[in-house]
Amino acid sequence: MRVLTRLSLAAMLAHGAVVSAAPKVLPHLQRNGAATQLMVNGEPYLALSGELHNSSPSSPAYMAPIWDKLARNHVRTVIGSASWELVEPQEGRYDFTAVDDQIRQAGAHGMKLVLIWFGAYKNAESTYAPSWVRRDTARFPRAERDPNAKPKGIAAYLGYNPTISVFSDTLVQADARAFAALMAHIRQVDRQQTVIMIQVENEVGLLGDSRDRSALANAAWTQPVPPALIAYLRDHQTTLRPELLAVWQRSGFRDSGTWAEVFGTDKAADEIFMAWGFGSYVERVAKAGAAQHALPMFANAWLGPQAKSPEPGDYPSGGPVARMMDVWKAAAPSLALLAPDIYVDDYAGTLADFKRADNPIFNPEAKNDPGNLFVALGQYDAIAFSPFGIEDAEDGGDLFQAYKLLNEMTGPITRAQAEGRIRGFRIAKGGQIKETLGGYAIGISGPISTVGAFGAGTGEEAKPPETGYGLVINSGENEFLIVGRGINARFSTAGAQVEIDHVQEGVFQNGRWIAGRTMNGDERYFLFPNDSLRIIRVTLLRRP
Repeated sequence: MRVLTRLSLAAMLAHGAVVSAAPKVLPHLQRNGAATQLMVNGEPYLALSGELHNSSPSSPAYMAPIWDKLARNHVRTVIGSASWELVEPQEGRYDFTAVDDQIRQAGAHGMKLVLIWFGAYKNAESTYAPSWVRRDTARFPRAERDPNAKPKGIAAYLGYNPTISVFSDTLVQADARAFAALMAHIRQVDRQQTVIMIQVENEVGLLGDSRDRSALANAAWTQPVPPALIAYLRDHQTTLRPELLAVWQRSGFRDSGTWAEVFGTDKAADEIFMAWGFGSYVERVAKAGAAQHALPMFANAWLGPQAKSPEPGDYPSGGPVARMMDVWKAAAPSLALLAPDIYVDDYAGTLADFKRADNPIFNPEAKNDPGNLFVALGQYDAIAFSPFGIEDAEDGGDLFQAYKLLNEMTGPITRAQAEGRIRGFRIAKGGQIKETLGGYAIGISGPISTVGAFGAGTGEEAKPPETGYGLVINSGENEFLIVGRGINARFSTAGAQVEIDHVQEGVFQNGRWIAGRTMNGDERYFLFPNDSLRIIRVTLLRRP
């Protein structure tokens, strides 16, 4: 067990000391051409990931077989966690046993690690705050809700575990101090840079009411809107989210006054107030950690209206949902990005809602749907895709097969993202879509039955799945790389006839193309089987 006392690490942090270790170029986000990318060891990195169940990382013994499973299934990056209740079980005394095990095991298995700081807030509750915090309600006051509020949806189903008021200065000081201790420790022990990003808190916000009604919150509500938020709104007025703009417009775009005077007194105004509160809180925690070890940090969002939770409080009010992104960008400028947790059916629409020039796509929690992986990488230049509960995924399943192929294609994919030469798609059985790339219109059709057709087989491999998916990369003049399953692609262009000149099957190894069969004859009719992924390189012939 690794325990550091207040007199060693904590005392240094309290006096603003930075715990030193051998300096290296840290992972960071960098704009490369058309895409913002995660840079690790000087190269763009795709975090084809999985997030562990919340409690799994707390036990090294429980995790031991999981690491082996993830490694043999080509999981390159694992999203684990560090919980405040384990890191600081007694005030000022730190225990990094579970964190050290994750760093050691990930490194030993050739993986990278993203850590979630389960601090004062996890799923809009404070259950990960240590017992010494939750017991002392005088020092750490609780949030209060309107007793007449009637939450709907999952908020009504869950009930409420303890939630400490985000307006408690003593809370943010304690949370930030513990997080700084964690980051200082990671800086000391992680000499191989296994940890590449940090999520600060988890799905923050307030459930059950649109705003906190505690004495601390009510005092903050009557204060002037912070000048930093007003300045951001004024400087970005032409590009603000329409929902935020509409609320501000009601006051005639006032640039001073209390929260009620500037934004009103309804639930929409409450959400803006809470977004500033939670964004400012996360900023203070993140800055304290970054002062010790400046890894890229982000916050994740429990979705609101997309998840059929129409009003703040039905989903965590004040969280970094898309319509509150501008408030969060103003309140928490240290964060590298705001990341959606996506369990809704409209996956692509949610990514479109979150992607902007200052917010690259990182999806830390998702359903285990490999089709969405291809959409994220090919349509939205994602830097990470991570199904939740990855340890439960089927050994050798479709997602893991996709990871096996795509991990070897990091170079071709990230270069294509930077140069705008990539498209990704998920298409239903019998469906059709059209993409434009490299001077060609590409018609892509979804899975169809191939039973008995041209020797394609009569078994399960020939039956159509519900969805097909893939990537297409314009890899050269009249040349395309296509990774796909259960699809067909046809090329056309104005003013010319287009035919396939040459098709080669292959794979990538460390970014280098390894040629396989030359595909012709019957196999050209069904280049992308229904039951497995395939990579082909196709050269086209134009003729008058």
